[in-house]
Amino acid sequence: MNVFVSIGERSASNYVYEIFRDVEGIHFTGITDERLEAIGFKSIARIEDLSVVGIVEALPKIPQVLSLWKRIENILPQMDALILCDAPAFNLPLLKRARGKVKKIIYFISPQVWAWKEGRARLISELVDHLVVILPFEVDFYKKYRRDGFRVHFVGHPLVDMAKPSLKEVEVKSFAGSESYIALLPGSRWSEIRRHTPYLKEVLRCLRPQMPILIPTFQNFRAYLTEEFKDYSVKVITQRDMEKPSYNAMAYAELTLLASGTAELEASLLSSPHVVFYRVNPITYFLGRLLVRVRNIALTNLILQKEVVPELVQKSPSELCRVAQDYLRDGGLRSSMREEFKRLRELLGGEGAIHRLRNLLLQLLYEG
Repeated sequence: MNVFVSIGERSASNYVYEIFRDVEGIHFTGITDERLEAIGFKSIARIEDLSVVGIVEALPKIPQVLSLWKRIENILPQMDALILCDAPAFNLPLLKRARGKVKKIIYFISPQVWAWKEGRARLISELVDHLVVILPFEVDFYKKYRRDGFRVHFVGHPLVDMAKPSLKEVEVKSFAGSESYIALLPGSRWSEIRRHTPYLKEVLRCLRPQMPILIPTFQNFRAYLTEEFKDYSVKVITQRDMEKPSYNAMAYAELTLLASGTAELEASLLSSPHVVFYRVNPITYFLGRLLVRVRNIALTNLILQKEVVPELVQKSPSELCRVAQDYLRDGGLRSSMREEFKRLRELLGGEGAIHRLRNLLLQLLYEG
């Protein structure tokens, strides 16, 4: 069986890796990364080539994207199935081009159509055979788009199985050189890291933490972050230092400061008290405010239906500094947050999600 996989985010790549790494008899081609290539995926483009946030920030990528869509269109007739993973800015136009060129289309990880541009949900329901969602409330959301030939499936969130530290607390704190430390996650894309780094340096100047800071990241960002934060008590850590650097750093941190995204839900599943921040181009932010239909950006707050995690979007460094100081000074605030996190694993489907997702996706690929 030949399957094309279109992945636009590191988080989705991690899920696909865990789900399909031991699967035999399927030849995968697509937009991937080095980990997927290591288990046999054939890559026609890399995730980092497409990974940008924001309308303004995406403009320079347009010629490259148009060329890639055309190339994929030519490949699809040779495939038995197409799996699209989130990344709606790239995958929804690809979905329109793909219909009629491939026998079966599966969308794994729904775009956040419940947050903005709900019209995309109708497009998905009309052109996709199977939608595999990973957030429980998405099943109810798609009920209004039911039709023959379109099915929505939820069997759990892969992070319930994945978001666990690989090291003991004493090992991580020994690496940090302190009983207490702060974890800092500026983002997973170059665009985010370059945008957030000057902002976070201002936050640290204000915060003046009396404990070291761990920044878990990918190896290709290490030199940049090490140089940028050289004036602070910072250790930049990657897979070369330890397995699962972000999970280990967040799991035992006094407090985690992180950019909005998958890492936020990971922090909650690791029971790490955290504050979410995000900065984008002012034009992108203005347009986003007009389009977004939900109040929260943190998935934890959306799932629990209450504001448990502080969200600082487009806020000043001094505002993030003030909130971080409150949580560092008050252990009760951190304990209350941890209590709220306990409900998440059950709401997200419980343990065994990777196994259930593997079985479901294989069933959908092989069924007539």
